[in-house]
Amino acid sequence: MGLLTAIKVFFKAFKDPEGAQQFLEPSKETLKQLPAAAESDPSHLRLLSILQRTGRLVDFLQEDISTFDDAQVGAAVRKIHEDCQKTLEDLVAIRPLMEENEGAKVQIPAGYDPSAIKLVGNLQGTPPFSGILIHRGWKAHKKSLPKKTDKHLDEVLCPAEVEISNKN
Repeated sequence: MGLLTAIKVFFKAFKDPEGAQQFLEPSKETLKQLPAAAESDPSHLRLLSILQRTGRLVDFLQEDISTFDDAQVGAAVRKIHEDCQKTLEDLVAIRPLMEENEGAKVQIPAGYDPSAIKLVGNLQGTPPFSGILIHRGWKAHKKSLPKKTDKHLDEVLCPAEVEISNKN
């Protein structure tokens, strides 16, 4: 905020202290008119929970794999990859954004979607551009993440497991 603005605000508050107080502490009526804050969407946590349940992805990512040899890590990764890939296909159906192979020459037209195409390198002028495809990108073609039906915490990605024995 600039100094001039601060001075203007000070004099407005000085001339109308009640108005300044209402501004600083809105009435219950004013608060009722404000749109309710949107609840945070925990769908990303639900997806992590599903990937944990089907492929034990979180277990793998949180594990210190530096003590295992490459063959052990490779064997574990193959199963995790297979299970998580199937889950993602079932829930999201991920497909490449661009059909060309990486390394191919591509044309980027005027009006391209910058959220779908990231231009890098020596960028000068205006589209159309031509360049080499470095990464094809990914797009979700379906969004079928199940809705949360229980009242448990969203932050719990995987419950702790405790085996109970009959011994005291």
